[in-house]
Amino acid sequence: MEVKNNNSIKYPVQTLEKALDVVSILKEGPFDGVRLKDLSDKLGLGKSTVHRILNTLLAYGYVEQSADSRKYRLGWKFFEVGSVVPRQRNLNNLDLKVLWELCDKYEETVNLGIRIYNKVAIIAKVDPQRVLFKAGPYLGEHEPLHATALGKVLISDLDQEELEKIFANVSFEKYTKNTVENLEQLKEQLEQVRQAGYAVDDEELSTGLSCIAMPVYNFNDEIIAALSVSGPSFRMDLDKIMNCREGLKGSCEQLSNFFGSSNGR
Repeated sequence: MEVKNNNSIKYPVQTLEKALDVVSILKEGPFDGVRLKDLSDKLGLGKSTVHRILNTLLAYGYVEQSADSRKYRLGWKFFEVGSVVPRQRNLNNLDLKVLWELCDKYEETVNLGIRIYNKVAIIAKVDPQRVLFKAGPYLGEHEPLHATALGKVLISDLDQEELEKIFANVSFEKYTKNTVENLEQLKEQLEQVRQAGYAVDDEELSTGLSCIAMPVYNFNDEIIAALSVSGPSFRMDLDKIMNCREGLKGSCEQLSNFFGSSNGR
């Protein structure tokens, strides 16, 4: 049976809790369904109580019963409802509160980026209010994958074939002395990103600008975006980058949770 989350229920509705327990068992049960007696035994409830719950779920289309075996299984109504969740929780209706809180905490620029083939597109950006220096890029601007922390995070879960396809016709432009020069060097950095769980841009795109980024996952635990904290290198030294890492991790977990990922729980 599915475990409830850690949030305490202030005013629990026992009948609803029992119905959700029934749903959890049906979700985990055999594909051909579960018998009433088995449901009753697993829940420790009388068959009449379980039968009333099932009848209600049947009436609303959330459960169906086989005419031959009389076993119960989940109905298509759950699929209809569940398919709405990804549409309600997407990058277009994301609450930027998480980004503002991260920005206020460290007083540095916070960027949310996605990958559009071989570029990073900045889709959300929050600048600190009390700091004169505001780190680029501009909202909607595209940046190279190989020279940014956001970019390296966004491709960190790709296999060798995908990476070679993306960079087949990409020139590794050297923006600063710290920029990687070829795919082999990038692959070495990506392995470090996978092991560490974050990427750092140490003045690789722009001299005097440093950044740390982490991944945001969706309900399939795929990286769909990356979140970063960036600022001038004289402020974003190693100590501050490691300090930002803790807050950034929590923010990415919140965003991943919004998109239904187990990485955010």
